[in-house]
Amino acid sequence: MRTLKLSSLKGLDKFQTALMNDGLPEMVRWLKSKRKAKLLMDEVHKHIFELGPPMPPGKRTGRKNCHQLFTYYVSEIQMTIDTMRDIEFYMKQFPYPEAKVAKHRHLQFHVEAFLNEFYILQERLLRFLKFIERQYKRDPRLDSIKAACKALNDSVIEAMRKGVEMRGSHVHKWRLSNNDIDRLVGISLYTKMPNKKIQKAFNTYYESEYRKIRKQWRKWVSDGTDQAQKFVDAYFDEVFKLIFDGNGRLLYPSRLKF
Repeated sequence: MRTLKLSSLKGLDKFQTALMNDGLPEMVRWLKSKRKAKLLMDEVHKHIFELGPPMPPGKRTGRKNCHQLFTYYVSEIQMTIDTMRDIEFYMKQFPYPEAKVAKHRHLQFHVEAFLNEFYILQERLLRFLKFIERQYKRDPRLDSIKAACKALNDSVIEAMRKGVEMRGSHVHKWRLSNNDIDRLVGISLYTKMPNKKIQKAFNTYYESEYRKIRKQWRKWVSDGTDQAQKFVDAYFDEVFKLIFDGNGRLLYPSRLKF
């Protein structure tokens, strides 16, 4: 059975690949049995076509549940990073020429959405550390795991402080205010003047300024996402050491015998 190599990977990719490698033997055993493979495909069929609640085709064990939860927490973090990258793509062009959506509002909406995802990312990273501590209760390595999780917890809060504070002000005090976006709001008012020449002039000016400001904000979002990805990779490099051994095998909590 061939597993995916970890040596060329780092951070989040390495962690996810190690999780997949850990679950691969069980999947292979299921697929070798025609009866079990059919049960598995029946469950997939039910899920896709909403034919009823899931009924696990095999016995649930502590290790299976633990592996599934690890996968869930990590996929939530990956999805948040992916959404942050999606936002940069959505900002690339204005897709509603016929709709009553102002370009500056479209731009502001996505900047605010990015800040919300940044906050969600912090919460997911912190929550994952708490989950790890709970899973390894009564484990002989618990003290070292708790110490490492505490250091990572402090690192997450400090590294993401400015972005989270910016998002907090936007949510709890006032909407995101930026001089460039505020200027676009002001220019847009002049495009509604009851004079066609003035409207035309300010429409041209608005479009020119909008493109420049959008480019600046897209770069800000892109840089922010890149920095978040680097931090998440460093975070998972450390978490990897806590729950995988040197050969990439998952070190299940000692309380889980099977």
